[in-house]
This record gives sequence, structure tokens and C-alpha cells, in this order.
Amino acid sequence: MYIGLSKLPSRDAVEQAFARHVPGARLWWGSLTDAEFDGDFALTIDPNASEFSSMLNVWVLSGQDGYALGLRIARELSVALDCSTICDGSLHGTDRSPYWSIVWQRGIPFLADDCDTLFADGAGDISPEERQKLGPVRLVSPLTIKF
Repeated sequence: MYIGLSKLPSRDAVEQAFARHVPGARLWWGSLTDAEFDGDFALTIDPNASEFSSMLNVWVLSGQDGYALGLRIARELSVALDCSTICDGSLHGTDRSPYWSIVWQRGIPFLADDCDTLFADGAGDISPEERQKLGPVRLVSPLTIKF
């Protein structure tokens, strides 16, 4: 599960969001390879070279539905931090493309296309020329998501 944010979230804000949606969940800040790992969720916050400058990466180890939880946490953080967030939207797109995302703006969801974007494709070993061809995430349409 991933959530991109246009602001750097504090650990406290993330922990509060998880506490509201998964009460009692044990959060582990760090890698799954850490010898001391003990938790229901492993989390890291990493930089992203896009309009979503922070990436909350979450490994779900508790049997929770990561897709549904990602929607809830992304919505919550967009409101709590007054920022835009992005999460997996592959089950909300018009086809089974992996490029569908949900962008939350102050708690309002939009279907978005992240193909050929800095957010989805700008990481890793790409040339400066390839990076310049990438743009921002494109909003497609407003959505109604019921929880």
C-alpha cells in the first residue's frame, strides 16, 4: 500500500490515522528486514520527485484489505494535513490498467491517471531526457467513494 502526499507527514499524524481506522494495530517504522521487526504494518516515509513529494510506503502484514485501508488513510491524511494525497485507484478505473490512482483533495476523491508521470515513473535509473518527458498526475473525473 502506498500514499503519496504533497506535504511531509509527521509520524504522529500517520499513527493517529491508523489508530482511527485500525484500532490497536502495531505499527513498525522501518524495513521488514530489520531484525527487531514486530508489527502489523511496516511503514517508511520516503521522498518522491513529483507533486507528491512524500511517499508513505506501508507493508500490510495483518490480513487487512490494503486497498480499502489505503483509501481511508489517504482521505484522512488529505483532510488532517490540508494537502493532496494519492493512492492506488486500480479498482476504480474504467479498465484494469495499473495506472489508475485516486487523488484526494481536502477529502474529495478524483480518479487520476499516473501513466508517464514523475510520481509513478520518475524514480530509479532513468536518464534526464526520460525524466523531462514525464509530467504531473492527471485528474480524470470526480468520484463518489462510499466507505
